[in-house]
Amino acid sequence: MTGRPAETWRKFTFSTPPTWTYALLVLICLGVVGLLIAAVIVYAVSERATGHLPLTRSSNRIASLAFYTPIALVIASPVAWVIAIVFGGDSQSAVFPSFFFLGIALLVVGLIGRLLGTPLINPRGKVFPMQPGQYDRLIEISNVSPAFVVAVQQHQHARFAQAYSQPVPMPPESK
Repeated sequence: MTGRPAETWRKFTFSTPPTWTYALLVLICLGVVGLLIAAVIVYAVSERATGHLPLTRSSNRIASLAFYTPIALVIASPVAWVIAIVFGGDSQSAVFPSFFFLGIALLVVGLIGRLLGTPLINPRGKVFPMQPGQYDRLIEISNVSPAFVVAVQQHQHARFAQAYSQPVPMPPESK
């Protein structure tokens, strides 16, 4: 992502839904059930591709934090609600409202981080449909350094040259 020499590889999954799936946002009017139906349909019809990208150790750490921190915050919200219910049983106690609102704040911050923060930090990719005669989908990767693009192109050219180089003739065997 930075263009510096790669020290490790990280697996990324890119997904692009068709444009008509945005019409399914009308199903949100049905509430949580409509949202779940829309999410399942969008997931089912999206073009997906998975691959490894070269990263430095610091970029890998930042990408991991951007991915796992919002998930941990969302998981921590029900924990805060359980603590609020268990320890805040007394009507005079300030534990229940404190932990209840803490759980709501953790949920909101985690969802915002997952929906807005992660895409701003990690590489994004648009997956194109498979073209006739091709065996792989094309991915347009964005949110990376121009030096990263040059380094990946050099790597691809080197692999192409190695794969399609002329075979070295073997000396004839003597009997």
